[in-house]
Amino acid sequence: MTRLEILTLLLSVEALLDTGNVDKAKEIIKEVISEAKKAQKNLE
Repeated sequence: MTRLEILTLLLSVEALLDTGNVDKAKEIIKEVISEAKKAQKNLE
């Protein structure tokens, strides 16, 4: 992920949290963590 992509993701999660969409923010965070774990396994 590029810095721009990370910034965009974080701003999106922040906006969701600011508007009370905590469940959606958590869902996105979990998806990103899952994808990061998959990518890490592919590097090993």
